This record gives sequence, C-alpha cells and structure tokens, in this order.
Amino acid sequence: MAITTPSNAPGQGALAPNALGRMGYADMIAAMLWVVSSQGYYLIKDSFAFEAGYDSAPILFTAYYLAWSAIALWSFRSLIAESVNPNTMTREAVILVSILGCFALFVIYGLPLLPNVSELRAPSEPPDFMFASAWYYLPKSAEILFQQVLAAAIILTAGRAGYRLSTITLGMALAFGSFHLLLAFDGFTPTYVTRFTISATAFGALLPYLYLRANSGFRWAYSLHWGFYAVDAVLTHFILAAPPWA
Repeated sequence: MAITTPSNAPGQGALAPNALGRMGYADMIAAMLWVVSSQGYYLIKDSFAFEAGYDSAPILFTAYYLAWSAIALWSFRSLIAESVNPNTMTREAVILVSILGCFALFVIYGLPLLPNVSELRAPSEPPDFMFASAWYYLPKSAEILFQQVLAAAIILTAGRAGYRLSTITLGMALAFGSFHLLLAFDGFTPTYVTRFTISATAFGALLPYLYLRANSGFRWAYSLHWGFYAVDAVLTHFILAAPPWA
C-alpha cells in the first residue's frame, strides 16, 4: 500500500489546508481506540482470571482484536477509500493470508523445536510469549493487524496533509518508542524495556517510508512487525534455555 499525493507530497512543500486539524483528529481517534482496546483487554483478562493472557483464551482475544481492527477500518473509512482502491485492498488481503500461513507453519512446527525457557533464568515478570504455546500467536496476529491499521491511518493522514517524510518519520519513531517505555510500569525488566523500546523506535521510523513510498507497504509493515516477535522468541528461547547439565 503506497499512496501518491499531488504537489503537497511528503518532502515537497506546503501543508494542505487544515493540516493540523486533520492530524489532530486522526491522532485523537487512534489514541482513543488504542487506549480503550488496551483497557478492555485487561478488563477481560482480570475479570476471567486469564493469567496466561492470550494463551488462556486465544479464540476470544482473536475475535476481540479482529473486532477492533474492523472498528479502526470503519473509523478511517474515508481516508482508506481515498488512498487505496478496492482491488488493491483485496489483493493485499489475499497476500496477507498467505503470509499468515507461513507464520502459522513457524509456530506449529518451528516453535516446538526451540529449547524451553528456564524458569530460573526467566525474569520475575516474564512477558506472555516467553512461555506461550503456538495458540498465543493467533490473537497476537490480530493485535498486530489492529496496530498496523492505526499506524497506517496516522501516516496516510500525515501524507495527505502534506507533512514531510522526515517529519512523519520522527513523529512515528517517537510515538512507538515512547509507548514501549510504558512497559516499565508493568514490571518488566530494564533489559526487556530497553530492547523493545529501541526496536519499536527503529520500526516506527521505518513505517512512513513503507506506507508512503514503498510498493505493498502494508504487507511489509505487517510482516516485519510479526517477524520481530518470531525472531525475539527464537533468541529468547536460546538465551534463556536451561543449560544441558541442569
């Protein structure tokens, strides 16, 4: 998914009329959807005592984030209609299913081959994926879809408004990085927070280029987002594995 803007394309010139109003509205809607969905997740988790998070109710949480993805798409429907034609959206959806199939092969056949994470080496407040089964990645895939819809909406709005690519890049890098700093308040270790914050900042900086300049930006953004968790899971399982003599 890449959009082509007229003379006010990112990096070329003046902002479109009411650019600040457009961005303010998009940021407000995206932030509201993100906060409400996150609070809703914790409400469900705590109400039903789902200690393992996604692993406790993968179908429920998959449906939950697919519903939020639909809400996000509906909230930005006019922007999406302006930026992406129906044929492109259909093609991207079909290709995304194929990509998800490849990730499914990884969690079904690759994940069980990894060494188990040692409970002694794991942090006191380990992230859900550290001891997760393959089912964990089903709702995680839906959550990533929801997050990418929001990211795409903000970036496409900024592109339509005429913001320079460098400005959008800086804004997305700061937004993604700052959000992951909040993991510190959830009890995660400094190493975990630092690793995810640095990765999120770099990924946020890359997203505007993918959506505004690259062909098939959405599939690249989604694949890289999902792929980070796959790579991180592999490294975590090896680094925190129980030693062979234990």
